[in-house]
Amino acid sequence: MVPETLFTLPVATGAVIVGPLIIGAAILALIGVGAVYLSGGKKRTRRFIQDPSSGPQQQLERDPLDQKSTEELRLQAGELLVAADNAVQSSDQELLFASASYGDEQVAPFQQDLDQARRHLSESFRLQQQVDSSDGAQDSTSRDLYKKIIKNCEQVNETLQSHKDQFDQLRDLERDPGPALKELVDQQHKLQGRRERAESALAGLAERYNDDALRQYRDNLQQSAASLQAVEESRAQASAAIDQANTAEAVVALHSGEQAAADAQRLMESMEEAEERLKSAAKNIDVGVAQTEQDLAQAKATYQAGQAPELAGPIAAAETAVSQAKRALDSGERIDPLELLQRLELAHRELDAPLNSVRDRQAQDRRAREMLQHELLTARHQVQSSLDFLRSRRYGVSSTARTRMAEAERCVTEAQTIGDSQPSRAVELAQQAKTLAVQAAQIAEREAATAQMQSMGGGYGTGGGFGGFGYPGGHRPMGYGGGFGYGRRRRRGFF
Repeated sequence: MVPETLFTLPVATGAVIVGPLIIGAAILALIGVGAVYLSGGKKRTRRFIQDPSSGPQQQLERDPLDQKSTEELRLQAGELLVAADNAVQSSDQELLFASASYGDEQVAPFQQDLDQARRHLSESFRLQQQVDSSDGAQDSTSRDLYKKIIKNCEQVNETLQSHKDQFDQLRDLERDPGPALKELVDQQHKLQGRRERAESALAGLAERYNDDALRQYRDNLQQSAASLQAVEESRAQASAAIDQANTAEAVVALHSGEQAAADAQRLMESMEEAEERLKSAAKNIDVGVAQTEQDLAQAKATYQAGQAPELAGPIAAAETAVSQAKRALDSGERIDPLELLQRLELAHRELDAPLNSVRDRQAQDRRAREMLQHELLTARHQVQSSLDFLRSRRYGVSSTARTRMAEAERCVTEAQTIGDSQPSRAVELAQQAKTLAVQAAQIAEREAATAQMQSMGGGYGTGGGFGGFGYPGGHRPMGYGGGFGYGRRRRRGFF
């Protein structure tokens, strides 16, 4: 835990996030648009306005957000969403290390703060998705949604700050950084072992699955090596600083190392989950082929009866998908099972639209239940792959990509929840989750590429620290601009 929390607020320029801005402990300064008070105990700006019903001038509190244009509110909401998302992620990483050192019971109150902050953040992303999805919304509606987003993000800050002092006392790295260094070393050794196992598994996976299927796996393997290298550099710096009795420098290095270790752990988890998803998809291709052939038989009968002439195209597409899947399985060559399943599911969708017009509700639900597990499998794969991509590049990713990603996660979670009771709706949600996850990754890829070019070599920008956005004291963070955290350091050669 750090004495105070550091936060670098990005400035939105088009779709690119650039530039640092320091935020005080209680006041969040937004560029060119005034100040918004974050902390619950601070006084709000008051203005004198005339109340025509009462006659005399009265002192009434007025929301300073009402004085801003819709465009200013849009920018402020986007900036705070990025800030809140980074704050939650960094606090989560800090808690992981605190829990390892002191136990779950000691960090339980702070875990509750984090869970509550996540709920506020999730609601903020949901509101932002409403704005993004309502192109024709009235200006007043958009303003109300932006104001709710801003206030929810303020709640994220206030929640994370609520027990920050107690957390600082629990994890007093300035007093004795030795235990934290030991925990970092232990974590480093465990992660190195997991990465070696993942690298060994790649050879076996490559015998069964083609390069497209393993692209994300290989990318994560490469990024995890860079993250572990950053951990080693931070460990060496922290160890040297402790030997020189420079505890402040040791704390900076430790937080950077912990951030890099947390990134490496996520990448390991993603690779392990990807391996299981590929195996599961391979097992389900035969089932997918059988279900598609069943739908084809019904579609052909319906078409030949003259009930749905629009089925001609979907029938041809489904037959092609089935033939491709069978040839891939019979060839003995390496395959991408998730891609084959995706083609079969697309064929199902094209068949389902016209078939549903002649099916009764009970038949539709039965068909949806048959499709649901395959839809959920590919949805979870796409959502996790996109999430990994955003997390590894989050300091150059805007609120737009984060909002799409949050909505994709919400859709796949809801699909899993209502699958038994509302299978048709669950299928729709799973399909929507895949679309949103792809959009999020595409947006993030463009933004990350632009941010990397502007960083002129970049560096390993790490966050760290449990708490809200406030960073009093006037200190300026080091490292890559666009994130937040304590003691972020620049490391060349790693984005």
